[in-house]
Amino acid sequence: MNVTVRTASAPLARIGVGLEQLRHDIDALVEVVAGQPQARPQLVEIHHQVRLLGQQLNAALRSPDEQVPPEERQ
Repeated sequence: MNVTVRTASAPLARIGVGLEQLRHDIDALVEVVAGQPQARPQLVEIHHQVRLLGQQLNAALRSPDEQVPPEERQ
């Protein structure tokens, strides 16, 4: 029988690399938006997606007894 054991280290490493790349990409997009205001909707969409990820992380970190604030309910 082959059993796969999951650990947080592999996903954590990938997420760390991904977040670092995301920071660089967002910095580049912010620079573009500064010179080309028509690109702002793309920055707003990224903000929305990052906010949703933050809500997901907050929910995962929340104590099981805590209430979910209305603005975080989906």
